[in-house]
Amino acid sequence: MFGNEEPYSVTGNTILLKDENKKLLLITGPRYQNILVSRGSVELTDMPAERRPGFRIVTLQEVFKKDKTYFFVRAGGVEYQVDLKFEDSPITEMKF
Repeated sequence: MFGNEEPYSVTGNTILLKDENKKLLLITGPRYQNILVSRGSVELTDMPAERRPGFRIVTLQEVFKKDKTYFFVRAGGVEYQVDLKFEDSPITEMKF
């Protein structure tokens, strides 16, 4: 159906934001902050999992079918490495 396509896709360990007009709120669980993915950035946020226009809320458990703390996110042509175990700096922009 037109208009019901997910704004993201998953290949292996990588989440790709396909619809750059949408934002993705990744719900990580109680131990870590949630992750906000937009066309221009991937960042930690204390934003709660409440419905908002233009946002797709999804849990990491739903995306990867298991608990994950290490994965990649590609948004706006930039790839980010996310390792939630590194509390000081869990999100790193990848340079190629």
